[in-house]
Amino acid sequence: MNRRGLLRAAAGLWAATAGVSVIGGCAPGASRVAALRRIGYLSGNTQQSADKGSGPFRERLRELGHMEDRDISIVFKIADNVNERLAGYAAELVGMPVDVLLAVATSAQLAAKKATSTIPIVLVLSADPVGQGLVANLAHPGGNITGLVTGSLSVTGKQVELLKETVPGLARLAVIGNATNTTMTSLLPAVEDAARVMGMTVQAFPVSSPDELDSALDRIAAQRLDALLVLPALSLVRADDQIPAFANKVGLPQIYADIEFARAGGLLHYGANFAAQHRRAADYVDKILKGARPADLPIEQPTEFDLIVNPAAAKKLRLTIPDSVMRRATEFVP
Repeated sequence: MNRRGLLRAAAGLWAATAGVSVIGGCAPGASRVAALRRIGYLSGNTQQSADKGSGPFRERLRELGHMEDRDISIVFKIADNVNERLAGYAAELVGMPVDVLLAVATSAQLAAKKATSTIPIVLVLSADPVGQGLVANLAHPGGNITGLVTGSLSVTGKQVELLKETVPGLARLAVIGNATNTTMTSLLPAVEDAARVMGMTVQAFPVSSPDELDSALDRIAAQRLDALLVLPALSLVRADDQIPAFANKVGLPQIYADIEFARAGGLLHYGANFAAQHRRAADYVDKILKGARPADLPIEQPTEFDLIVNPAAAKKLRLTIPDSVMRRATEFVP
């Protein structure tokens, strides 16, 4: 073969080899980056609350091998206590669509359920999912919803017990709750039942706005009640220290469902550990991403609880916290 023929043969061989290489490079899945799995994070709470809760959630996902921007992306929709935003936010997440939707607290959970019956929903900080119509029962939730409950019905009874233990002479208990939140409908009867067993009467103050809260605090002060229990109410206050400052000023011992109020000067907080709840929620998300069906995953009760005691508030109230309460505290607010 002459020189020209050799060049033609070499060129043909190069073209054939290049063609195989290009075709191989375009083969389905050979070099394509796998699509990220989307996790929606829907919350009606404040941005600060969402930041605190999502930290343990994201950390646990990393421990389980789900790396953000490599395997998963998390799409946050935070209503910042404006519940009217939740329906639209839920619709946006469903429209993307996300692969699984984490719904934090009752208002977001109701919005998520209304938005989809097919995308898996994981509940976290759920007070009463059966009573609120989210699932059929805890052991066999059915449908597309699973997750964790706060144990709020039993926890609320324990809050009443702790107040009575701290204030033995307690006879008349004031209860503040969010009238726009269906959680209060579930929790108030639990408060009344626990109080009745301990010989107490309950005066409920359902409020739906900061202005109504101001009025309720004035009425509580005027009625000279013995102690105060505050059900979930973060969306009602002008500042986290509003109710604690009022109660300490008028000499009213208090216990709170929201941990923020105890850390802002309130006397006591008792409830499920929110960080632990978010970590377990990540376990549920992991199982669902790996193929588990929500209907087959029982809804879990909490196993870790916080009892926060604020000695400075006790001092303002001229109240001695019993040793039996102090020994069980998981945190003391300085």
